[in-house]
Amino acid sequence: MPLNPRDQKQEQLKNEEQVKRENKTVDISKLPTVLIVGKSNVGKSTLFNKLIGKRKSIVADEQGTTRDAVIDRVVYSDKMFQLVDTCGIFEGKEDEIYEKSKEFTLKALQESDLILFVVDGKNGLSSEDYTIADMLRKSGVDVILVANKSESEKNYSKVYPELFSLGFGEPFPVSAEQSKNLDELVELIITKLEEKGYDLSKTQKFENLIRVTIVGRPNAGKSSLFNMIVKEERALVTPIAGTTRDTIDEIVKIGDKSYLFVDTAGLRKKSRIEDFIERVSTFRTIDAIERSDVVVLVIDSTEGITRQDQRIAGLAEKNGKGIVVVFNKWDLIKHADKRIKEFMDQFNEKLYFVDFAPVVFTSAINRVGYKELIRAINTAYDSLHKKVPTSAVNAAIQRMIAKPPHGLKLYYGLQVDIRPPTFLFFVNKLEVPESFQNAIRKTIREQVDPFTGAPIFLKFKERQ
Repeated sequence: MPLNPRDQKQEQLKNEEQVKRENKTVDISKLPTVLIVGKSNVGKSTLFNKLIGKRKSIVADEQGTTRDAVIDRVVYSDKMFQLVDTCGIFEGKEDEIYEKSKEFTLKALQESDLILFVVDGKNGLSSEDYTIADMLRKSGVDVILVANKSESEKNYSKVYPELFSLGFGEPFPVSAEQSKNLDELVELIITKLEEKGYDLSKTQKFENLIRVTIVGRPNAGKSSLFNMIVKEERALVTPIAGTTRDTIDEIVKIGDKSYLFVDTAGLRKKSRIEDFIERVSTFRTIDAIERSDVVVLVIDSTEGITRQDQRIAGLAEKNGKGIVVVFNKWDLIKHADKRIKEFMDQFNEKLYFVDFAPVVFTSAINRVGYKELIRAINTAYDSLHKKVPTSAVNAAIQRMIAKPPHGLKLYYGLQVDIRPPTFLFFVNKLEVPESFQNAIRKTIREQVDPFTGAPIFLKFKERQ
């Protein structure tokens, strides 16, 4: 039997309360910033992950694993601050990616409130450490010298005198791998920040934070689009495919709405993922999609829609996420204003299963399409949370052009959930062909509400 109106209302209120609870988060943009700096492979990312209490930065025994600044918050008792994991700084390396990484670190120094200068407490110092020390002194920011890998007292005692030569006073020994002295390190950080006048117990809330994940193939322009939105160069952008490995995020307030934008590594076919770091990057991207409200699929206009784009769109649709499709690099298309129909035809042919998604044409480099993109994201988010009257659903079903296949009877329908919009239909048997399910979805969109940007899920229940 169908749910009675009273039970249905209670279920709806329950869902809305759940949505509100899940969408609360902390405004990390107002917190003081602590920057982790050091040469490659001294354990910065391991230290970062231990301090924030989760594996966010990729950790691997490979020089230069972290390329972007990865940000999260450290919560200790009732205190909170923002922590940034940076790339390593290298000497004499003529690589464009690492040159960009160095620029990022130098910029981040000027914006930080405290620096954790991580050195090797097991093997001692190298010329790179002294180069970084000179740079930190010039920045004028307070520094805590952290000697990581200091689990062995014997080894640490050998390098201890040498560490004073950096000019930052008494080193603080820790072992990120073994969680040694990490609580004491956090307490020292909190003390120094509070001495600067910061109120670390301040926990401003964002209501209804819209989580937006930017996805696409490598080098489709995701990071450029991310930078355009956050209005600063937070994601490393180079012409080299696969530059971004970590997922990085930024809270942005636009008008009266707050967004958490997440830039992800490009998704490749599984068969081409050959090393540990790329596997982890892919898993992080999939995880970011699953935790988002809206997925922005970025397509390289110069290459068109590929099977990999189809796979990503399918992943977002399957997870019930709002979807916005972006044709980026629109500035590189000749006679672009006359070719919109051509690209829309391509969209309808190759991404027909997400034809409900709004399509935006952008040039991230030239900041073209920004307003249209934000409007599309808002539309998709609103559609995810939309609730339509039961009477409208059943009136539309009565007017369906497509008739049920032989032997199937459709008695009654109603919307039972949001995020994504989910409809329950009572039938005489549960074998409902996919073609008829598509006809139901089409009828809802055409006669009840378009639910632009949101997939529609269907459930069926056999009426006794």
